Amino acid sequence: MTLEIKNLHVEIEGKEILKGINLTLEKGKIHALMGPNGSGKSTLANVIMGHPKYEITKGEILFNGENINELPPDERAKKGIFLSFQYPTEVSG
Repeated sequence: MTLEIKNLHVEIEGKEILKGINLTLEKGKIHALMGPNGSGKSTLANVIMGHPKYEITKGEILFNGENINELPPDERAKKGIFLSFQYPTEVSG
């Protein structure tokens, strides 16, 4: 499995917030996205998941060679792409 991002540009409410992101994540390797607050880490994760408030204006997100730019979040999840909580709440029982 591979997630590849090519020249990704993203807007929210007409303001460009991601400007030409390129990234390749390969199965079996450990990856870490690091940066200061406001650098776009969470935004990128939300765009990959297909959050509706973000608009991809240029570029593509490929999962196993398939362009997923237009897929809704539930279809992306069925392919194995999802977000988890960084600090999950404990559920008793």
